[in-house]
Amino acid sequence: MFLSDKAIQEFKDIVKKEKGVELSDAEARDQGERLVSFFEILMEVSQVELRRKKRLEKEPEGFHLNEGEGPYNCRVCYESVSGKGVWWDLNGIKCLDCQRNINESIIPAEICDNDKLWIKDWQFQSDYDIHPSTRRKLIRTGLLHGRDLKRDNGSIYYTVYLVNENLEFLKKYPKKRKENVEFIAVGKNKVQL
Repeated sequence: MFLSDKAIQEFKDIVKKEKGVELSDAEARDQGERLVSFFEILMEVSQVELRRKKRLEKEPEGFHLNEGEGPYNCRVCYESVSGKGVWWDLNGIKCLDCQRNINESIIPAEICDNDKLWIKDWQFQSDYDIHPSTRRKLIRTGLLHGRDLKRDNGSIYYTVYLVNENLEFLKKYPKKRKENVEFIAVGKNKVQL
């Protein structure tokens, strides 16, 4: 994307007014062109989303994406899927196995849009300081309850832990506080923590 000299000057003026930083023409051109490219990507994504929502008028239950679309990650199990292996509805992109588990009411569709409704496998160690073997023990002792997602052949490929089914666990093992790390830029190529 090529920006005119007038657009570059306007960008420099905005940055100076908003951030108090004086940019050179080269810096302004680089940053301005990156910003325009970013918005072009956002527009593309938005147009794809609008086309999919429009398609829901004809297929209100959802639909498979076209061959060649993707790869995408499933909103539930994070498996990489593409083309006909992707199911799309207003709850987002899912693999066919997760969509089938939603259709069979194994898990609620709402978890696709709200990460606060469930705990993911990786969160036990990072957010609750629970080792995988300890997690398995908590499941065996009944303190932790998961919903196993199964493939067509009956094999378990992922487990979902709903918050409302694990309130006792959450009382006993509260989420650990996250450390706030602040990065401060010092000079052009140096970073200070």
